[in-house]
Amino acid sequence: MTRTTWLLALLLLGASTAALIGWRKVAQLRSENDSLQTQLQALQEQSATSSATATAQRDRELENLRSQTSELLRLRSEVNQLRTSAKDADKLRADNQQLLSENQRLRTGTASAAASNPSPAKDQFARDNWTFSGYATPDAALISAIWAMKEGNPRTYLESLSPEEQARMSKVWENKSEAEIAAKHQSDVAAISGMQILDRKTISPDEVQMNVYIQGVDRLEKVSMKQIEGQWKFGGFIRDPKK
Repeated sequence: MTRTTWLLALLLLGASTAALIGWRKVAQLRSENDSLQTQLQALQEQSATSSATATAQRDRELENLRSQTSELLRLRSEVNQLRTSAKDADKLRADNQQLLSENQRLRTGTASAAASNPSPAKDQFARDNWTFSGYATPDAALISAIWAMKEGNPRTYLESLSPEEQARMSKVWENKSEAEIAAKHQSDVAAISGMQILDRKTISPDEVQMNVYIQGVDRLEKVSMKQIEGQWKFGGFIRDPKK
């Protein structure tokens, strides 16, 4: 062989070696690329699965939170209702106790009054004989109302009124304490020594008007007595519009 031939052979051998090395690198890169593609796809699938799982978990947590909030609101409402019921029950107990005490005192007072004055004049109601007489008749309701004023008992007085008169007096009593109202009532009747019913006029089955002479202040008043659910209540004074 000549030198040229050897040189060509060496060059050919070097080129073949380089090509073989290059082909191996390309094959390796392709393998690595395929592996990376596979890993990327797996990561994408995992991410999608994780996202779906997280979304579902978040939705469940939101639904649980809504349910807990609704239950909390319901419980709060029930607690408020129970508190209101408890307050109402306490008020009823106090009112019942007061009524029982008044009833017992009135029975004692009525018995004493009957013993000291067994035959009072008809339609004549002296101050010393005023008692809580209930609401069975117009006369009894009127005496019960004025007795409550004399005793300084605004609650009983309010119970002696018709609904319309209660509404009117509630506006008059706005911003006034129970003690102030009691003092005003006692002052209003302080000079009255008795009452005499002069006549009665039936307006309807549920209303009677009476002319009442107020002794001690020498005043004549016309009053309306109204029957509410079987009980007679004071419906207020009837004034002459011209006056």
